[in-house]
Amino acid sequence: MNIDQTVVRHALPDDEPGSGDTDWFYRQTPFEREEIKHLVSYKRNILGIREDGRYPKKPTLTYPHILPDGYKTAAFCPNIADQIIAHLKEEGIQEHTELLNLKSSQAACLNILFPLRLNKSLAARVLHKHLPGLDVISDIQFEYTGQDEAPGARLECTEWLGEPPNGKRGQYRTSIDAAIFWSDTSSRAHITLVEWKYTERSFGSCSAFANANALEQAACKSSTYKDTCLLVNHGPRRNRRYWDHLDASGIKLEKMKGLSGCPFRGPFYQLMRQFLVAQYLRNKHPQTIVDVLAIHFAKNKALNDVPKELKPLCRPDHSTVISAWNSTLADVPELRSLHIEDIMTEFDAASETDTEWRSFIRQRYRV
Repeated sequence: MNIDQTVVRHALPDDEPGSGDTDWFYRQTPFEREEIKHLVSYKRNILGIREDGRYPKKPTLTYPHILPDGYKTAAFCPNIADQIIAHLKEEGIQEHTELLNLKSSQAACLNILFPLRLNKSLAARVLHKHLPGLDVISDIQFEYTGQDEAPGARLECTEWLGEPPNGKRGQYRTSIDAAIFWSDTSSRAHITLVEWKYTERSFGSCSAFANANALEQAACKSSTYKDTCLLVNHGPRRNRRYWDHLDASGIKLEKMKGLSGCPFRGPFYQLMRQFLVAQYLRNKHPQTIVDVLAIHFAKNKALNDVPKELKPLCRPDHSTVISAWNSTLADVPELRSLHIEDIMTEFDAASETDTEWRSFIRQRYRV
């Protein structure tokens, strides 16, 4: 492909020598490397797309596992791609900037769960082992914000969290990757909030901390982190009310007193926001049981690595991020974990035919 000289091409180590920078590849985790090689092969040999795509945050960089502009439908299973794209538009859901990246978690979540949204009886058969007591699934929503997002509706959850009102589902407000609405055999209502991960090496981090200067980051690492929080009094993200709702949401700071600095500057930040939305829903629907479920690939071992600032929480019985997080909770359902491989195993047991969708998932994600 002819590339402008200002563009830096990134290539795989096995590509033609001199065709692009390969150092980036070795900075990935073992699981990321494995997936990137597979996804590039899928893009070139199955989709027949040889052109590299540009990195959205730095358009002068191209990567072989990113689709070029104009290939949005190739991010999704062919027989439901148009339905997914129409659904995102109809629901006012913001497409992630990384959607054309074949490593996109948003695309993976939609590719695997959207067909279950279209066939809720199948969804119940597939998820019955993982939603204890499941009887009926009534809905599956994506980029769910815990509130009515119809034009003119009051953004109650957004107000409760102290987040800016000018966001949307999937952008500038806490959005749950997927929310499963179901009832159990006793007719009790449940909402399971899904945190979906693909190749990510952690559950995320506080972007205010990540983008702060050295002085601000030092304050986040100090004992005065609550008083100097960039999400409350300082910077463009101020006025968040997260601290106000921690205790009521079952997140106990006293259980984190052995940590140095803000416990939410790393992977706990994203988990904290999921649990805040869960508590908002419990407040609004007192009879509804609300829990949070992390769905990810079993092979992505790096996802559950505990960063050094959270190591004091580690014990033999909670040495992963999820178990460390659960050790800080009280009086709310713990964060549970489900492997994508298990979802597909249950689908294979529940379905008698090898559908086009099932074949796509096998080709795209190797499960």
